[in-house]
Amino acid sequence: MLINEYTDAHRLFLQASLSERFFTEATAIEIYLQDQETFTEFMTTLNAKLNSIDLEFRKSHNEEDGSAVWALVNTNGDEIAKMATEYTPIEISFFRRLIELIVTADDESFSVSSITALKEVVKLKTSISKSNGEILLQRFVDDKWLSRSRGGRYSLSLRSILELQYYLKKEFEDYLSECILCYDIVTKGQRCEMAQCKARFHHHCARRYFDSKNNKKCPNCEIGWDSSNVIGDCDSIDSGSRPKRSNNQTTKKNTRSQKLEVDYDQMDQDDDDDQMEQNDE
Repeated sequence: MLINEYTDAHRLFLQASLSERFFTEATAIEIYLQDQETFTEFMTTLNAKLNSIDLEFRKSHNEEDGSAVWALVNTNGDEIAKMATEYTPIEISFFRRLIELIVTADDESFSVSSITALKEVVKLKTSISKSNGEILLQRFVDDKWLSRSRGGRYSLSLRSILELQYYLKKEFEDYLSECILCYDIVTKGQRCEMAQCKARFHHHCARRYFDSKNNKKCPNCEIGWDSSNVIGDCDSIDSGSRPKRSNNQTTKKNTRSQKLEVDYDQMDQDDDDDQMEQNDE
């Protein structure tokens, strides 16, 4: 593709984008507002200039509704380390631990409860109190590093998935899956019923793929595809239920899912006990 001249229009777009770094395509087009290049050509020209300083505007899609988004991301090195301009080393250590808990969560839930997140503050033996931990978690959400569901569970935001993808793939290769259609990381979507099958779709990619098919079959193993068999935090999708497991899944998987439910209940009880002890004091 022909790279056009880098102009004041590109500089203004970059300046307007620096404060957010993450925005919908509709917002990006509003900022773009010029007709000398198509929007695609405009972004190509901009990225050609940014590549020399290891930055890039990258397009992706919201995992839940499929809407197009753009993010200004670092293309070289550990982006988490660059968070030092915004967070203290202790806060970054806490964030790294949250990422680990989220990505390695049982049953591909890719989320962690607020109770578990706050208890991790104590385990890390940091100087962060429980109340300051709650404030820090909200800051991660406000800065779009984490998402918080209606049920109070924390998961990776699209900003984290885009900006930290090199770190995520390097550190958690065995835990993360790519969408079989778009090849982006998927933490909220659908999965094949067969435990041995690695097929995963984003919800919007599944709709695109199966809309043109007469029979919904897994593109990998060709077993019937059940769209209610999901991964990710179910509180963030319309079903409002935990991920469905079919009879084809292994007993070990079902047992682990049941144990996970018990653990959540125990965490809630522990939190209530902690509160009662504080009140007694």
